[in-house]
Amino acid sequence: MKEKPYELLEDDQTKKLGKNNEAKITLYNALPCKEHERVFMCKTTKEVWHTLIITHQGNSQVKNYKIDLITQEYENFSILNEETIDSGFTRFNAIVTSLKSLDPNYSIKNYVRKFLRALPLKWRAKVTATEEAKDLATLPLDELIRNLKVYEMVFDNDGNRFETTLRKGQVFSLLLKLNLRAN
Repeated sequence: MKEKPYELLEDDQTKKLGKNNEAKITLYNALPCKEHERVFMCKTTKEVWHTLIITHQGNSQVKNYKIDLITQEYENFSILNEETIDSGFTRFNAIVTSLKSLDPNYSIKNYVRKFLRALPLKWRAKVTATEEAKDLATLPLDELIRNLKVYEMVFDNDGNRFETTLRKGQVFSLLLKLNLRAN
């Protein structure tokens, strides 16, 4: 479309221009300064949007490569022994969200099963109990996380009591040895 002065535009063209400017302003206001600098030369909202997509997702080849990398990250995901359920879930959720944002049609089935498989060995009793008690195909991931967090609190509390008991036993043993040496 050939550029015309605003005064010479027809009503439908001025409405389109107004909507385009509204949309651009909305996008500009939503963007951080760094992103704003990338798109400030764009004339239309479509150009702004296209620039942002190419910048963050790349072309289809780059996008497919990113999907492959994140899929590999998903497949290799595991929760570390010292890691909490919250931090493990945060990492897991970031991977899943990234995959969904790059390809809305990408389907990963059985998030619950994957998360359970990613837990360290100290969780095996809870994993087995969950598998036996729940239908994993219908169990929502957030419900699983809530259950695991409760178990984690109990597990940590029991561990602290065991350590306290162990320390008391060590102190008693030490006192006994000192008492035997004194006699």
